[in-house]
Amino acid sequence: MRQASAAGWRSAGLFCALLLATCCTAIAQTFPVRPISIVCPYGAGSGNDMIARELAQKLTEIFKSTVIVENKPGATGNIATDYVAQSKPDGYTLFLNSTSGIIYQATNPGLKTDIARDLAVVGFAAVMPYVIAVPPSFEAHSMKELIGLAQANPGKINYNGPPGSMSDYLANTLKTFASLDMVMIPYKSTSDAQVDVLANRIQVWITTAASAVPFAKSGKVRALAVTGENRLALIPDVPTIAEAGIPQMQTEVTFYLMAPKGVSPEIVQKINEAVNDALTDPALIDRLALMTVQPKTGTSDEATKHVKQEITKWTTELQGVVGK
Repeated sequence: MRQASAAGWRSAGLFCALLLATCCTAIAQTFPVRPISIVCPYGAGSGNDMIARELAQKLTEIFKSTVIVENKPGATGNIATDYVAQSKPDGYTLFLNSTSGIIYQATNPGLKTDIARDLAVVGFAAVMPYVIAVPPSFEAHSMKELIGLAQANPGKINYNGPPGSMSDYLANTLKTFASLDMVMIPYKSTSDAQVDVLANRIQVWITTAASAVPFAKSGKVRALAVTGENRLALIPDVPTIAEAGIPQMQTEVTFYLMAPKGVSPEIVQKINEAVNDALTDPALIDRLALMTVQPKTGTSDEATKHVKQEITKWTTELQGVVGK
């Protein structure tokens, strides 16, 4: 009797599992049936924002359904991170996160949302370097001159935050390298820092290449160095940070598309395939190139592995560096 009962429970369990799998597959096949939101953790004009908008436009074409961008800046991206983690895991709320989000988590243990625990990595989006720039009226024309001015004027040269960001990491790496005393001014968004550097209220602007290059090309800021391995075609006269003599600052930002933990694998795969299709579109590649952004494709599993490696790397590397 007990054996028959156990067999019955196993059969019922198998039936439920098959029914659930069938339902998930059916939902994925019809996905999406309403607008999708890509949440951006920074304001308009940021690298995340520009990449998100390009992706949203192409995904709208691929899905034949509206994809919009929602900017939720603040708390070094943590407002957006928490919002996405608490959203329904149905594939309709996505998140364009980046290395900056990983850095913030690495330097702020105990946050409400843990990227690895509470978010699903849908796939890659892009990679991009940062640029160190100054107002045209500022005396420094090179990283060497910037270091000299900062050493001669301790506590008088400002740079943009916010704390725990990639900008903060790069600035503190520079401060450690050259024993500098520079002051961080925290900003809620890239556009806020942009306004102040153009008005010469801050002297050093460390931001994504997508944000800095248009102003460098127009002469509104002077780019001193690029943090990537290679010079940028749009500003070819600007040296890499290694060429400027500070290889410790060489780094690039990786952008990822994420979702709340619990999204079905079928929907994750469908979004991942659409994103990879979008990122191989020649027209999109050309538009991203104008923003100094290089598309990056891969499976969800590959991107998940990369995020875990980055969390380990930055948690180890940033001990005692960021937030000095």
